[in-house]
Amino acid sequence: MSQLSQSCCIFVPRMERITFDVVGLAHLDVRDNWKEYVAEAVGKQLVLQPQPENVKDPYAVRAREGRLHIGYVAVTDQDVVYQALKGSGLNRLRGVVVESNTEPPVLTVEAEVEKVDWQYDPFMYSMYEGWHYDGLPLMPRKMEQLGDLTDDLTDELESKAANHETLAELTAQLLETNLYDMSREMTRSRYRIERLLAQRSEPEWQEVAHKLRQQKGMLMTHTNRDQVARYLFVDIPHELLNKGLEESHYTYDNRLEELKSQLTSFPYQLYDKFLADPVDFLREVYYKHVPRRYLNQLLSGIILMILKGRVEIERWGREGERDAIKQIHSMGKRTGCQKQNNILTSEAAEVYWRRLEEHGFVDSRHRLIAETTRQQAMYIADKFSIVLKTKTKWKSFETLWGIKNLAQEKWLHMETDNPIPRADVIEKCFR
Repeated sequence: MSQLSQSCCIFVPRMERITFDVVGLAHLDVRDNWKEYVAEAVGKQLVLQPQPENVKDPYAVRAREGRLHIGYVAVTDQDVVYQALKGSGLNRLRGVVVESNTEPPVLTVEAEVEKVDWQYDPFMYSMYEGWHYDGLPLMPRKMEQLGDLTDDLTDELESKAANHETLAELTAQLLETNLYDMSREMTRSRYRIERLLAQRSEPEWQEVAHKLRQQKGMLMTHTNRDQVARYLFVDIPHELLNKGLEESHYTYDNRLEELKSQLTSFPYQLYDKFLADPVDFLREVYYKHVPRRYLNQLLSGIILMILKGRVEIERWGREGERDAIKQIHSMGKRTGCQKQNNILTSEAAEVYWRRLEEHGFVDSRHRLIAETTRQQAMYIADKFSIVLKTKTKWKSFETLWGIKNLAQEKWLHMETDNPIPRADVIEKCFR
């Protein structure tokens, strides 16, 4: 057989191409000139190697050019690097920078390998399996639906007869909401969807894949973590309070210490890290690859503690901004006022409300009727505080009735000793 014939019989394996991002350039060996490095990075050859001795993240994969430690493979892309290493039987990868971005500083790298084990999961979850939380689930519906959204989008992308309108609707929803889910499942789904979109020939889906890849770089920026933290720990609790959470759910007041103990036992002391800094807490969650089931339980517990006024936040973000902390602490105070209002809607209070309604002081919704005077309103509130032993005498009634200064009204009455019309009838209502 001729040399040419022999060469024709040589088997050339079909290579698989993977794409991933390298981040952290502003903190490592090129930190003094990272902008210049990023601007000239396209075409550079990088070596990607796992760093199991990394204290912050034992799954970290460092990227280097020669002896320079450039950065790390983004947490969002660690999966695919380990899958490529496992499938090809390698200890490290070599890749080429094909794209760079300055804000935030991200290098997009391509590597070719013989095989990718797409089913391989390198992360361990045994530390979560013994943990449980049995408090109220408080994650909003749109967060719960993200798992369904990614499944539906993946099915549609893998379908031979994908519907254009359905794809457009699902990808728009994903781009809008995926940044708020830092769970392990979202990390895996995000990369898979990006890969499936990039494989499609239509330019619009290539553009969506590009946007999704850019968003991955945003996940670990301080600005984005601040935005997500405000949504989770300020917006959601406010929304729940406005919906009347205390009136529509079992309050868990008798189990708060038990539930807090469950939260503090979460692996890696993540609840304590939330109390130290809710913004930095999200980075810790991301680095620990927390599964969605456990993450949602942890977040629900945190939101409950915010609503109950049981959290004391030490710091908010790198600037130590105070506005979000004040809002969180004020919600606990507001819940305390709601508890007071709940006393006024209790079965014991209803007995007195019915009598007051029968004698023409309030309506069926406990509001004052037009003929009831400020003096009578003050006297009713005063009597309620005595028979129900409420902690605050005036605040709840002023909120309920839309009037102010009932305390001053009582002081004026005591100073002048003017008689209160029908005071004897009010007295009778509270016997």
